[in-house]
Amino acid sequence: MGKSMYNFGKHGKEKARQQKQMDKAAKRMLAKQKKANLKTGAPDADPDTAEPGLTEKTQ
Repeated sequence: MGKSMYNFGKHGKEKARQQKQMDKAAKRMLAKQKKANLKTGAPDADPDTAEPGLTEKTQ
């Protein structure tokens, strides 16, 4: 008997589909991290422009 031709090419297609899903998920996570970094990052690193209560905690 020979191999069935029913599954011919299905393994490769399934693997490609899974890889595509993983790539999309990685892109989504990267975008989410970038967005979170923008929110938590300190754009006003200069002490003259930052809020006074946040720069000095000695009072």
